[in-house]
Amino acid sequence: MAGRRCVLAMVLLLAALGPVRAAPLDSARDLVTGNDFAPFTGEDLPQGGLLTEIVRRAFGEVGLRYEVRFMPWRRGYDGVLAGKFLGTFPYVRTPDREMEMLFSDPLLEVRQLVYLSAHSGMGFREPEDFRGRAVCAPVGYALPPELAELAAAGALTRESPADLPACVRMVASGRVDAFVIDEFTGRSAVAKAMAGDEIRVAPLPYARAGQHLILSRSQPEAAAILAAFNAGLRKLKDGGAFEEILRRHLSAAP
Repeated sequence: MAGRRCVLAMVLLLAALGPVRAAPLDSARDLVTGNDFAPFTGEDLPQGGLLTEIVRRAFGEVGLRYEVRFMPWRRGYDGVLAGKFLGTFPYVRTPDREMEMLFSDPLLEVRQLVYLSAHSGMGFREPEDFRGRAVCAPVGYALPPELAELAAAGALTRESPADLPACVRMVASGRVDAFVIDEFTGRSAVAKAMAGDEIRVAPLPYARAGQHLILSRSQPEAAAILAAFNAGLRKLKDGGAFEEILRRHLSAAP
C-alpha cells in the first residue's frame, strides 16, 4: 500500500499533533459523496465539485490518496456506518450524527437560506414560523435541529423525496412551503430547474453551518485519519490553494 501513504511521514505528523493513536492509515476503502449538490459535489462537476477537490487535495497534502465514489446520500452514509466506505462528505453537525460519526474541521462554512414557495403565504423570521407548515428535505439530508424537533413533535410536516431536484419541484408547485439549504446549492438547484419565478428566498438567513468530512466512530483509525486530514486542510489554507479552489469553482457556479 506504499502508493497510498507515506507511513513514516504520517507517524511523525500524528506525533506532532498530540496524543492521537498512530494507527496505520492505509485503507482499500473509498470515500463516498453524493450528486445534485452543486457546486460542492457531483459527478457532472469539474473535479467532482468544490468540496470533492478540497477533500482530495487536503489528503494529498499529507501523502494520502483515497478514491471518491458517488451514490445516493443515505446509501453512502449507511455504508460508512457499516464499514463499507472509509468516510463521507459534506455533512453538517446534528446530535444524531454526532452519536455515530466523528467530524473533521469545517471544510467550509456557509449560510443556510430558506427557499419559499411563491404560492405560499409563509414568511420566515424564526424557526417557529415553520410550525404548521410543510418542509422538504430529501432522503439523507438533515433538517436544522429546531425544525427536526418540530417535525418529531408533529408540529410540521416533512416531505422526503429521493433528491434535491424533487424538493425544488415540490416547492415551486406549492405542494410544500419551503426547503432550507446553503445559498450556493439552493441557487444552483433553483436555476437548474428554471424555477426562479416560483421560488423566493427569505431575506433573513436561517443560520450558518459548517460542512464536514465524517468517519464512523466505530472505525479504529478514524481519529488518526481525521487528524491527518485536518493537518492537510490547514496546509491547503495556509498555502493559498484553498482560496484558489473556491474562486475557480464559485466563479463557474450559476
